[in-house]
Amino acid sequence: MVRLNQKETFGLYIVADGMGGHVSGDQASASAVNAFIRFFFESVVPGLVSGGIAAAAVPDLLKAGVHAANQAVIEKVSGGGTTFTTVMIWDTRLYLAHVGDSRVYLFKKNGSCKRLTEDHSFVQMLVRMGEITEAEALTHPRRSVLLRSLGFDAEVDVDVAETSFMPGDTVLLCCDGLWSVVPEAEITERISGGTDLHLTAAELVAAANDLGGPDNISCILVRSKDQQLEL
Repeated sequence: MVRLNQKETFGLYIVADGMGGHVSGDQASASAVNAFIRFFFESVVPGLVSGGIAAAAVPDLLKAGVHAANQAVIEKVSGGGTTFTTVMIWDTRLYLAHVGDSRVYLFKKNGSCKRLTEDHSFVQMLVRMGEITEAEALTHPRRSVLLRSLGFDAEVDVDVAETSFMPGDTVLLCCDGLWSVVPEAEITERISGGTDLHLTAAELVAAANDLGGPDNISCILVRSKDQQLEL
């Protein structure tokens, strides 16, 4: 988190869950994150600081950054891929760009929870078509099959969205190692009742491990508090 001026705060957060085996997955996710950050700090941050970038341009800039990340994985990590989900918070607005099945949840101050991303997976397609339920998707034999990810196709569709992010709101970025194991109701309860985000994040990871921990577990919690971002 940085402060762009005396009134506005800014934060950038990323979850990239590697695919293609341990080594290739790690390399793919690292290449994607590094390329995105390079693009962002070269092409976006100067405009944010100078005021030359309007809010309406942010979604397209995030999308361009994800395309740069995709190209980096293709060029550097043969056979490797990664999901890629990033959230940018600028003052009281939240922007996101998303490919894959990591997720972003927004918890409002009133305790409500809304998922801001849609999984780009085979089972989510079946859910959307009414073939299976969300609960059935969690145990479906093809639940790990992705329809979109970085590192395989030169052209990749990137979902972008934006919403308000007001004082008291909390955002969660997490990979499927968390959301596919810990029930959403428990995630909501822990975040809504937690005051220490570091402790809450550790509790969520522990809960996933207690329930079997079948995959890597990554989560980021950010809360808006008194014109600052608490991580």
